[in-house]
Amino acid sequence: MAQIVLLRLGDGMQTSIFDDLYQPFCDEMSRSYTIVSARSAADAKSLLSLSTLRAILVVDGGLTVGKEHIALQKQLSSYAQAGGTVIFCCLFSSFSKPSNFNGMFQSFGLPWEFGAYHRTTFYLSQNIKSLLGHQRAIELEREYSMKAVHLKHTPVDARLYVPLEQSPTESSVFPQSAVDQEETPAAFSRHGSGWIGYVGDVNNEQGSRALIMALL
Repeated sequence: MAQIVLLRLGDGMQTSIFDDLYQPFCDEMSRSYTIVSARSAADAKSLLSLSTLRAILVVDGGLTVGKEHIALQKQLSSYAQAGGTVIFCCLFSSFSKPSNFNGMFQSFGLPWEFGAYHRTTFYLSQNIKSLLGHQRAIELEREYSMKAVHLKHTPVDARLYVPLEQSPTESSVFPQSAVDQEETPAAFSRHGSGWIGYVGDVNNEQGSRALIMALL
């Protein structure tokens, strides 16, 4: 069975929150893949050479913190360039400071940056079938409300979900405002021979879990 590595370098609070929120999702993935957790840079490096490795999910913000993880960032970039898949998801956006977030993607050679943080209703992009294929695309929710940390500076053809021009922010506290049409909560982009993915949802929505499964 192909393996999925969960990169879990965050502190104890992130570990506890991930276990509480995402155990059902891990159980879902385990029906199709063998799930392995990497809790140190050394663990992650040793797993990169697995012949059965399907993807690496960076599930918290630990990778963005500390000089000791810069080398691992570059190794993950090389892994993707050689044909692998790396997906930033789950707690990653919630526990990454903007400056660390931006610096990490710079180490991957990507222009992606920390964008707006809000909830709105998003719609499948017109590029979804060309990115994921027809079968995986039709299994995704066509639209759903998501609170997310958005990405700036993504190419149009890498955006998985997008707002409509008339999509306002959704909040029970703050007044509605216009949504930046150039930002996306989810992206999937070629990186050499492989792929880099991002799902910025902070609330573990069903639509986001389905999207992560479709990226594997």
